[in-house]
Amino acid sequence: MLAVDGGAPLLSPGEAAPWPHITDADRKAVLDAMDGAAPWHWPMRTVGDLEAAWAEYTGMPHVLAANSGTAALHMAIAAAGVEPGDEVLVPADTFLASASCVLQANAIPVFVDTDPTTFNIDPARIEERITDRTRAVVAVDLNGLPADYDALRAITDRHGLVLIEDASQAHGAEYKGRPVGSLGTLSGASLNGSKTLSALGEGGLFATRDEEQHRLARRVLMFGEELPGQSRDYNARIMGWNYRIDVLAAAFARSQLTRLPRMSRVRQANGAALTRALAGVPGIRTPAVPADRTHVYFFYPLLVVPEELGLDGLPVAAFRDALARAVNAEGLHITRWQPQPVPGQTLFQELRGYGRGCPWSCGHARPGHHYDPAQYPVSEEVCLRRLVLGQSLSPFGPPNDATTMHRYAEVLYKVLVEERDGLVALTRRTAGPAH
Repeated sequence: MLAVDGGAPLLSPGEAAPWPHITDADRKAVLDAMDGAAPWHWPMRTVGDLEAAWAEYTGMPHVLAANSGTAALHMAIAAAGVEPGDEVLVPADTFLASASCVLQANAIPVFVDTDPTTFNIDPARIEERITDRTRAVVAVDLNGLPADYDALRAITDRHGLVLIEDASQAHGAEYKGRPVGSLGTLSGASLNGSKTLSALGEGGLFATRDEEQHRLARRVLMFGEELPGQSRDYNARIMGWNYRIDVLAAAFARSQLTRLPRMSRVRQANGAALTRALAGVPGIRTPAVPADRTHVYFFYPLLVVPEELGLDGLPVAAFRDALARAVNAEGLHITRWQPQPVPGQTLFQELRGYGRGCPWSCGHARPGHHYDPAQYPVSEEVCLRRLVLGQSLSPFGPPNDATTMHRYAEVLYKVLVEERDGLVALTRRTAGPAH
């Protein structure tokens, strides 16, 4: 019997270790940074150590640590030379920050639909969105899987556009042997506590190969001033922010970075083990991994396919919600993520922006912008059918292993195969009497 109907849950609390995986080395790194943080000064040595380590790992010579991935992306947009009224192409299915960083530059996000196999931005749909206002493309390494950068680079080079990588969900993944964070002209990444490279709290990393882009991003980081390398003159050259990272967050992330390659191998192995264990289980589609890249499973996305269980006459949403209820009752946390494409969010439907419709109405943008979610059918379908493992517990990193993955597969097998009739009945109850 399903646990949601009164049966015994299959998993016990604590079967999977939480993320991030904290070691004694991490604790020592944070304590050492605390000891070195007085008297207060900037930049802290620990911050510089993190920047140097990310530069070495990615091969990007110019790195700045920031207080969030959102800040790092804003720095990347500014460093790319995006100005008011310019347009930047962004995936329709992503986290808001991939698009809101464009608004922070008083520029206009223009959305592009999703590749149905990888769930990343679809290179085949980009050129139809390019106008004479387009200045850059933001590619997001969604769920832990890099986008198709060779195809993207061919397009951006042909049109003279800047390719910005949002690596926030995929630290440790590779595309054709090259690490995430190095795949665009410049990149921004999050160090949020849940990420595959974690600062435990919040943090971000900006990276570029271009010294001028580095200088521009550094101005945005710290009040518009020219820093570091000289005494502060308290002279803002541009509009800047306070995007400095906390020294303790930097210390924790620097310590985690020493283990990133090993942690990434564990994530790849765990995700692959779960995919193998779920082979042949009906009602779900597991993530695909092209042969030219690796996946580090920040999220493990599952698309529900109720048609495989003969539930064609019931709403997909009812099956999705019933499956989530049943799986969670068994002790495996699964949830929705991004229930609609970003252009469907209220911010883009109402076009209020900063107020009075800016940046769309500020006089720099071309007129007529509007956002119709129906223009992104693949993104809408993915958002409708998607459930993700990993949002709260993130069980794919160490010390979890294939044993944990097989236990997770047992839950999905129980719900979708052994107790299929119970799931179908729960779906019908979820759908309501009209169905």
